[in-house]
Amino acid sequence: MPTPAMTTTRDAVAPRGRLRDQHVQIGAVWVSLMEPDAGFEAAFNQWYGDDHFYAGGMSLPWIFAGRRWVSPRDHQALRISEGNGTFQPPEAGRFLHLNFFSRGHVDDVGSALGDTIAGLAGEGRMYVDDIPRRHVFSRIQPYVGAVYDAPDADGPLDVHALDYPFGGVVLEVLRTRPGHDREQLAAWLVHDFIPAHLRSARAAMCLVCLDADLPDELANRTRRIPRTYGDDADQRLTLLWFTEDDPRDGWQERFTPHPDVLDEAGIGRMEFASPFVPLVPGTNRHIDTI
Repeated sequence: MPTPAMTTTRDAVAPRGRLRDQHVQIGAVWVSLMEPDAGFEAAFNQWYGDDHFYAGGMSLPWIFAGRRWVSPRDHQALRISEGNGTFQPPEAGRFLHLNFFSRGHVDDVGSALGDTIAGLAGEGRMYVDDIPRRHVFSRIQPYVGAVYDAPDADGPLDVHALDYPFGGVVLEVLRTRPGHDREQLAAWLVHDFIPAHLRSARAAMCLVCLDADLPDELANRTRRIPRTYGDDADQRLTLLWFTEDDPRDGWQERFTPHPDVLDEAGIGRMEFASPFVPLVPGTNRHIDTI
């Protein structure tokens, strides 16, 4: 991983970035949508925020950024879901965890992550019975690139997206329509759809990732993470829209039109979309509203 097809897609459709030297580059994005069982939200948040976010992620080599997000109830009410088995019920996946892996070292991260999770489990630090939860959508996704609202202006680069104090992020999962492939959809997204909608979405940037199965090394050691989600994972893409404000505000004008635009283009369809706000490290802020 990444496979040759993924590399081809990235090279073929990657948008032009900001006009600044960038020696650190994103190779893949860990996108993990998690759902603790009812009544375990605070315990899950404390365990993940105090221990697992660091011991199971940020302390690993070649992971250089991370951030945790949450979707409160009033944000969940705005979600778009086509009703397939992956994103059911629609409110599932209230916690979103994102990490950036360095380009050229994605395989190294996958191997280290598998060893790390196995080690934490051996120490009794995974709490699989004490804090029941499920992975709604957890993927190591090869990175295509970023589209910026103002590419020639000063501002954060894609590598800063998880450190810059953005007010929110919108996760969208798209799938190609029959007769089209993911390279076509990715090219249309980065050159047409995203540039045309960044301003109306009030987003500073949108990151484009490719869906992918978990590497063997990680999947064999983390059996609670499903290997696949539905069929044809190679037909999916993920978009991450980073906003200065809470994306719930003005949601109907900013993001609700996206599925219709996709339908009109006939290339892809929206499987899932949800707004999230950042969790505040070390606190249970927002937890009583989810």
